[in-house]
Amino acid sequence: MIDFTLNKNMVLHIHTLGEEKTPIIVIDDFVNNVDALINFAVFSQNTRETFYAQESDFYPGVRKAAPLSYIEQLKALSPIINSHFNMADKSEFNVILSAFSIACTEPDKLRPIQMLPHFDTPNMKQLAMVHFLCDETHGGTSFYKHKALGYERITKERLIPYRQAIKQQAMAQKLHKNPHYINGSTALFEQIFSVEAKLNRVVIYPSNLLHSGNINAANCYACDPINGRLTIGSFMVLC
Repeated sequence: MIDFTLNKNMVLHIHTLGEEKTPIIVIDDFVNNVDALINFAVFSQNTRETFYAQESDFYPGVRKAAPLSYIEQLKALSPIINSHFNMADKSEFNVILSAFSIACTEPDKLRPIQMLPHFDTPNMKQLAMVHFLCDETHGGTSFYKHKALGYERITKERLIPYRQAIKQQAMAQKLHKNPHYINGSTALFEQIFSVEAKLNRVVIYPSNLLHSGNINAANCYACDPINGRLTIGSFMVLC
């Protein structure tokens, strides 16, 4: 049986972001056998475990499902999540997606929405987790504030004004004429925090935080799990 167990001696770092004081968790040495996860991504080839691009979302690359035994292990994070996200009355969460991911879309093929920080959902009870199966050369994850509106998180109340503003600004900036990944502050967004990629590091944050991967052009946008920016992305909804 492949060992996907979490490391009992994992190292936690708690950070508070921006003016909205949003907590995020960074965990080093997350699983006991990170090589087993990487090998699973590289060598498993059955139908459920094939990397493919999903046209239904805006992820700029390819994904394939994480092993169910890994997903089961994530339930052990409940005490950590409940404590640091002020969810003391919550005892568990549901993992609604967990997938190996490789961000590898060439910049000239990006859609304008993929050139900006994004949020996953306005749902205040959903968390996102990125597990880095690559090193710092592939780029970490950064968090942003929309300068004009001052938003760092997109709630249901902020959704319509944010969408209206960003559509107008993207058109005014003519993003489609200069396609690129965002990696730092711009005229529209201020980078408020960045987590460097590190093998077997995890970052957990509210899904409605504006964020983006720091996609490194030096790695030539490789779409294979050996040379590419391999991560596991997971979404968890608090019950």
